[in-house]
Amino acid sequence: MHLALANMNAVGIGITTAVRMRMRNSIPTLEKRILLFSTTTNTSKNSNEHQQHQQSKQHKTKKYLLPKRIILIRHGESLGNIDDTAYASIPDWKIPMTRRGERQALFAAKQLSDLLDGEALYAYCSPYKRAAQTWEIIQNHLENGNSNSQKASDTSDCNHKSGVEIIGMREEPRVAEQQFGNFQNPHKVRTAKAERRTFGRFFFRFPNGESGLDVYSRCSSFLATLSRDIKQIDQRYSYTQQNDVRRNESNVDYNGNSKMSSGNDNDNNNSREDAMENMNIIVVCHGLTLRLLLMRYFQLTVEEFENSYNSQNAKLVIMNRFVYDDDDAHDDPGNRKYYCTHSETYQYREYYKLDGHAKEALNLLKADMTRARTSGLADLIIAQEKQDDDCGMLLVDDDEDLG
Repeated sequence: MHLALANMNAVGIGITTAVRMRMRNSIPTLEKRILLFSTTTNTSKNSNEHQQHQQSKQHKTKKYLLPKRIILIRHGESLGNIDDTAYASIPDWKIPMTRRGERQALFAAKQLSDLLDGEALYAYCSPYKRAAQTWEIIQNHLENGNSNSQKASDTSDCNHKSGVEIIGMREEPRVAEQQFGNFQNPHKVRTAKAERRTFGRFFFRFPNGESGLDVYSRCSSFLATLSRDIKQIDQRYSYTQQNDVRRNESNVDYNGNSKMSSGNDNDNNNSREDAMENMNIIVVCHGLTLRLLLMRYFQLTVEEFENSYNSQNAKLVIMNRFVYDDDDAHDDPGNRKYYCTHSETYQYREYYKLDGHAKEALNLLKADMTRARTSGLADLIIAQEKQDDDCGMLLVDDDEDLG
């Protein structure tokens, strides 16, 4: 009997170790997710523990559910943008950027370096060569900036930048360009595009290719995955940062005196409980795909989409997070709060606003780009919080495999 119990304990320890190793090396799945910010009540707590719990609640602040920004970027200028005959001999997905496109991507990287200084980002990139090249230039610039920031920090330069932390990148085929066919006959493609202007971009289907509606469906699937990824990034990043805080606390003795730390103090300076507070999502994609992502998220009408323009190459299209407050609730009686397990309070919901410059550039000034739609990312994530089994697998459009 004792031998059996020992074997069971050994197996349990092995499984626990394997789970911890997996969480350190990859974003944890949502099937049995850890509720990092929820609290449970134990009836056996003594009065002192209960008092400490109440005091800690008072110091808890708002917990964001959404990243600070979602930034959409069209690739830099490509060979196909200046010579459509290139598609006749080069597969569309292998069309490279031009020198001018490389300069555009570098300028976008510099803008991101200034905008996101001291913050973190997670990137999605189309598998097309021109998009991958755009991201590579952005990534290299940000990483070089991080290296320079570290050197400036070592020399105690008070004016140095903190840098931008890239926590991950994923190639995402669902944000690829609209399919126009395989090797393209320039004359036939020009004729088809002329027909599309008359018929409408959203419903017109290219011979052997896709319609705008097909790309819209891809974008819908991607946004569903993005909502789950945001939750996983929140868990993973907060889990890592909370470990930093625990290590910092373990370096303080019972008398409140600091112990010798074997870790890097910079890790503790960057630690924070709210992973989404300064998190950013970047999607490097294509002109039509970018507009259809906005159409899907803000639920624009087909007419609003038809009247919109493609973004310029390598321009930042920024969706800024905002949170309703009591004044907004007065103007919008339909707005309602949700229960935040981190602060144990009811909070107003979070949504995105499209940057004013982007609205003008895309010709979306007349469209409502601040809509609080029930299919938005905030509502997807809030619905995940309300799942009884906390599995976090919320499907949309009756799609059973949106991964």
